[in-house]
Amino acid sequence: MTGFNKILAIATPALFSLIEINAQPVWVNGTPVVISTGPLSITLNYGLDRQGTVYIIVFNYNNTSALSSSYVRTRASSKPLGSVVATSVLQVKKGSEGIVFQSVLTVKDPQQVHSIYIVAADAKGRLQAVPVRLTATTLACPRADAGTGGDACGRSFVLNAVPVMGQGRWSKVTGPGNASFSPSATSPGATVNVTLYGTYTFMWTETAGSCTSSATVTVSFYQPPVANAGQGGSECDLNFYLNAIPSRGTGRWSMTSGTGTALFAPDAANPGATVSVSGSGTKVFTWTEINGSCISSANVTVNFYQQPVANAGSGGNSCGLLLNLSAIPSIGTGTWTLVSGPGNAVFRPDTHIPNAVVSVTAFGTYTFRWTEVNNTCSGSSTVTVNFFEQVAANAGNGGNECDRDFMLNAPPGQGTGTWSKISGPGNAVFSPGANHYNAKVTVVQSGDYDFAWTIVNSTCSSTDIIRVTFHEIPSVSAGDDLELCRGMTAQLHATGTGSFVWSPSSLVSNQFIANPVASPQSATLFTVTLTDQWGCKNSDKVRVEVRDNPHADAGPDQELDFTSEALLEASLPETNETGEWFVMSGNGVFVNKGKHDTEVGELMIGRNSFIWNVTNGVCPDASDTVSIFVKELLIPSLMTPNHDGKNDFFIIPGLSNLGKTELIIFNRWGARVYSDLNYNNNWDGKDDNGRVLPSDTYYFILKPEKINTIKGYIVIKR
Repeated sequence: MTGFNKILAIATPALFSLIEINAQPVWVNGTPVVISTGPLSITLNYGLDRQGTVYIIVFNYNNTSALSSSYVRTRASSKPLGSVVATSVLQVKKGSEGIVFQSVLTVKDPQQVHSIYIVAADAKGRLQAVPVRLTATTLACPRADAGTGGDACGRSFVLNAVPVMGQGRWSKVTGPGNASFSPSATSPGATVNVTLYGTYTFMWTETAGSCTSSATVTVSFYQPPVANAGQGGSECDLNFYLNAIPSRGTGRWSMTSGTGTALFAPDAANPGATVSVSGSGTKVFTWTEINGSCISSANVTVNFYQQPVANAGSGGNSCGLLLNLSAIPSIGTGTWTLVSGPGNAVFRPDTHIPNAVVSVTAFGTYTFRWTEVNNTCSGSSTVTVNFFEQVAANAGNGGNECDRDFMLNAPPGQGTGTWSKISGPGNAVFSPGANHYNAKVTVVQSGDYDFAWTIVNSTCSSTDIIRVTFHEIPSVSAGDDLELCRGMTAQLHATGTGSFVWSPSSLVSNQFIANPVASPQSATLFTVTLTDQWGCKNSDKVRVEVRDNPHADAGPDQELDFTSEALLEASLPETNETGEWFVMSGNGVFVNKGKHDTEVGELMIGRNSFIWNVTNGVCPDASDTVSIFVKELLIPSLMTPNHDGKNDFFIIPGLSNLGKTELIIFNRWGARVYSDLNYNNNWDGKDDNGRVLPSDTYYFILKPEKINTIKGYIVIKR
């Protein structure tokens, strides 16, 4: 250990009795010793082999004097004075013998050689003959650590000094304004608040005794910018003049929302840049200003709309007061208007349909305008139509349909008539053909359809339009299938919009409600029919299963010789029934507790009762109990092998339940007379050689495979 020395004291020759020497305390092996120093501290380890007192004095120079034990004790009991910079009196209490303790001694000077004198006395005050002298050099004062500086957005910054000696203090060294520290200048992690933006130097100074050390950090405080992206708007092309208002620092444009790409001219750093996008739509542009570590952003939204190119289609001549217009839509919302003509005009089904049917009130020449508006952008085109008088077509009546077929009913007229679909969500097929006035129209998708009946007579044609609404079959659900116990009722739950009718009506409480109560006596399939507001119908079915109360029979009670296993045989559950075994009393472990004929193990001696519980999920459970009584292992103590059929053999009831069992027979003198490695209740009182054993008391040892060894005696009486 560099800088630390241990000098062992050598006693001056003196006359000590053996008793006195033995009475002196002895240092624990390896102590006393200096283990570390700080700038103003010395740490040492010490320990005694007995209860006693340790006296320590420290000089702040390399003192090589041969001090007496009594002098060290006297000075250690006083306060530090002069060159003695530390004193200490330490106790080694009863029960702490042989333990190594640690003591920290506070001194005054860093980088200084110190001499430590240490001596011990026992509980009766008997001192060691000579003190131990140690030397230690204290470390240099540590350098202060002011942490790291940096940039601050605003006029506050959290300092992060790392204390190395203890108490420290912050102070401002340089900077354009004043500084205050919160909660105080002595806090290593104080927050410094300055009055002016700029670059500051702060100093962290620590003082401990004669140690003083300082370190500095530099912090730049930047004023936060306030970004202003200006005004957004709408454009009928792909260019927009941005208009940010710069505050401080440097700014830059970016597109933060919207599809496609954006190009800023002359560059993205220009507050009034022109942005050009690759496609129409709503875009969000962000103006970001950076001042040092401060960042501020503001958004502006610009809607780029495509300029519509209106095309009113071709005009022409119309025989009658109706014409199918034929505008070609581009983008946005289109609207037909009457520009000129001798009468009024009505557009069907409305003015926004490009191929709307225009109906005028007087024959003559008309001009119609098709105007397309895409937000703030618009474009228009006109078309001229000449209406000539002729007999008007009659398409008959439209209506509502609950399927996708409708019988058209235009009255026959002069000329050739043709049906066509004007509008609707799906395709339409006319059969047997579109030229039949009473054709059947079939559509592929439900919804509103407009059909035109057009009569062509020479060069003129006349068209009438009817609307047919094809409704979807209404949705109805009879609910999930149900199960109930015989004699009980179940509430049905139909869902759908409309009126309900249940059948069979005799088995429900009210056939005209969605959730009647059903009371079937056997399994029944109920049908609910729903009729919606258009008279359209749909049906669904629900099955109600009726179950009988379950029956449980746990089987007959059993009485068994000594064993831990048995077979349970309960009644087999019916269809839709499940059974389960439970232990009611005693003990038992089921091989399969859900099987009616299962084995049960780990039975206890005496009565074991079990419950067989049967359920079908809807009726009350049924249960029955069965008992298994297990007899204790009874070993006979008397044999009379006289061939009278009574007690002729050494029979142990339940032997087969013990597994493979060895039997050994001894006479009263301990000699083995008979043995069988796999005994089977067949010993008849003879020895291993088949000789008849005389009447007497014999001793046996049974070694079963499944239980512990059993010892006892058996009396043979002939």
